[in-house]
Amino acid sequence: MSATKKDLPLLSNDDLLALIAPDQHGQPNYGALLRYFRRQKHWKVEDLACYYSLALRAEGCDQEEIASVSEQRIYAMENQNKVPKDQKRRWILATLLDIPPFLFGLEARPVPPPLFCWKPVDVAEYRAKLEHYCRLFHRGSVQQAVPHIQRRINHLNHAFRLATSPREKGEMLKLLCEYYTLAGDIAHSQMYPDEAIALLSSAIMIAREQHFYDLWAYALRQRGIGYLDRGEITAMRAGFATAQADFEAAKRDLDEARSLEPHLSPQWYSALLLIAGKAEGYFARDGRELKQALKLIDGASKQIGKPLYGISSIIILDEERYHLDKAAASITSPLRAARLPETARQALEDAEQAATFVSKPRQASRAARWAKIYFVEEFYPVATNLAEEALSIAQDIDSSIHKAYVEALYRSLRASPYGKDAEVARLGAKLLRVQQPALFE
Repeated sequence: MSATKKDLPLLSNDDLLALIAPDQHGQPNYGALLRYFRRQKHWKVEDLACYYSLALRAEGCDQEEIASVSEQRIYAMENQNKVPKDQKRRWILATLLDIPPFLFGLEARPVPPPLFCWKPVDVAEYRAKLEHYCRLFHRGSVQQAVPHIQRRINHLNHAFRLATSPREKGEMLKLLCEYYTLAGDIAHSQMYPDEAIALLSSAIMIAREQHFYDLWAYALRQRGIGYLDRGEITAMRAGFATAQADFEAAKRDLDEARSLEPHLSPQWYSALLLIAGKAEGYFARDGRELKQALKLIDGASKQIGKPLYGISSIIILDEERYHLDKAAASITSPLRAARLPETARQALEDAEQAATFVSKPRQASRAARWAKIYFVEEFYPVATNLAEEALSIAQDIDSSIHKAYVEALYRSLRASPYGKDAEVARLGAKLLRVQQPALFE
């Protein structure tokens, strides 16, 4: 291709409309327009003929039509106004030469709908719905909302990338972080530990990058609890060594959360101390180290009764929770020298007295802890009866995590000197009925 020595003057729309004034047959002179735009691109007639034939070939036109494209045909278009009447061919020419469609007798092509239709995110509505889902979760009736929570997470993941202001993006990221945390808590309660840890990891990543300190600490706390619960159940099923990695992961999370103390309120930090002390109980090697773990838990006692704000899932450091965590820490070490069953018993008695409302999940937790205490003290018949009680409550509230805990206790009892007793066999039968109800229909 060669360029002219000087560019042609650009014409206005009015000039272009005059250029296509009707010819002798009363038709708009599109040939003159074609010639003008070809010259604007500094194309020779043979250049346009070449590109036009290539475009026809790409469109799948027949070989005879493609072969008919020549310099003479382009001259006929321009000088005799023999521009194709077929809209498809006209569109090809208009596209090649950047001719405005309306000037070339073409209607503008409709804009196709977007491939992905994303709903705009109403931050206030998403916040209100999150609080609603959190209330459902605490009542144990959130299962039906799981698909809706997942859709909202997907929408937020897309919407924050399209946010036009830092403030809007920050609001959406905070919401996304909280939705991930709630989803992780739900997965944990339903005994999907791997999924819970993955969801909480997503929340931690966002909170860490955005410096959402309360959410950062809370998500670390919840993931730490997930590791601890999975570790404790694994330890009862297959021995402490198999659960070591989970206990160490929980400790790392809780240590990181505690490192955020300068950015947290005393209430938030106390919520971490409760779980940190519980975690340290798993690592205690003697009475002195266990007392250090219990000291951490006692450090949270000053904040009992004070709510923790900053996230939609409000936690209250009530006295019952404090005593339950203290009881758990007192009997979790695999070493007999690092257990205090008497302290655990007293803590559970205090938890029962401190309970201000009837909570089935707390009742299941207390029964399971009583069973664990009597198991480590080798009072196997009492442990078996209490495990059965915990299973009954877990079945009433359909609590997957409490069922799993009882199932782990059952395995421990089976492996004990009491394992062949009829009471243990009866517990196993009840477990099977709960886990595989279809077998008994």
